[in-house]
Amino acid sequence: MKGTVVYLYAFDIANEIRTRSVHELLAQKPFPFQIRIGAAAPRDVPIYSPLTISLKPLAAATNVGPVTLKPFVKVFDVGALSISYEVAVEKAQLSELVPYHQLRVGDEPLSAIAEKLADQVMEALKPHLVKPNRERPPAEAYTAFCLSEVDDAVPEWIRSHRAEIAGLLNEESTPDRLAERQVDETMSHALAYTRDDFTVIDWDAALVVDTGGYVDDVLYIIELANLQLEEYRLLDDRLDRLFIKAYEDLERHSTFWNLLFASDARLSAIRRIRMDITKMSEELSNITKFVGDWYLARVYLSCKHRFHLGHWEATVDQKLHELDRLYSLVHQGINEKRMLVLELAIVALFVFEVVATFFFRK
Repeated sequence: MKGTVVYLYAFDIANEIRTRSVHELLAQKPFPFQIRIGAAAPRDVPIYSPLTISLKPLAAATNVGPVTLKPFVKVFDVGALSISYEVAVEKAQLSELVPYHQLRVGDEPLSAIAEKLADQVMEALKPHLVKPNRERPPAEAYTAFCLSEVDDAVPEWIRSHRAEIAGLLNEESTPDRLAERQVDETMSHALAYTRDDFTVIDWDAALVVDTGGYVDDVLYIIELANLQLEEYRLLDDRLDRLFIKAYEDLERHSTFWNLLFASDARLSAIRRIRMDITKMSEELSNITKFVGDWYLARVYLSCKHRFHLGHWEATVDQKLHELDRLYSLVHQGINEKRMLVLELAIVALFVFEVVATFFFRK
């Protein structure tokens, strides 16, 4: 078997990146990433094209032996980076690929190398970042095993290697240990377009087989889904922190006097944050909204199911709604108390006028 192992790392670095103004990155001229789509795909439905650079290959000593790492960086205008490393492999059995799940370069994991590269890219992009993240969350990692040569015709090879495929994707070096139900569950998200290709999507790894050697399209869809997962998890964390801050804010200003004269600045700040999160959520959805190739759309739907993207999206929408409702109730309460004080002031002025009139007559 011959192919490559592709390591994908998604980073959120800002609310937005002005990609149109990026003309050079790490001494490289970025180019819009393009994939081939099927003949039946509508030509007027574009697929999102991030800016991409290809960096110099790196020879490295790893826990699986000496390898050559080919780094690629994709820059998305939603404020995210996707860094990938490709490693060529040639093995006799699928079980020999299991150690590649946890690739270590020297004494540190490959993810740490990706973090350092992300820091360099972020520094280079600083003039083009809108609201950069002060504390970048950990990367969302994903591994894709891409095979261009197998020992038999692809359909027959898949049927005879079901357990080995499940073992590879579940990081089991002895696939015979797996129950048949686990094998069936792993293979439940298997896709094929021709008799020469096959894709299995799992939670943190995928197997992509294409004897034609072109896997960029499937890999790109997986990469987009992995980036969406990172962004939705970030949005969810931001909303959780915002809820904690909101409850603390309400407890701190729960007295009549503070509620009465509470500044609208807090509510305005919450509205701005909510608008930012809503904007990011919408742009995130738009990245994959225009996948016109039906097979790639099926690949994306499999990723969406495996990564629970629908659940993350629904959670973000629900929390946005609840946060809006919470502060709307607070704002309503503040207005009601202000109206009460205004009415009391009017009554007091009326009483003062009556009393003043009575004393002045005397």
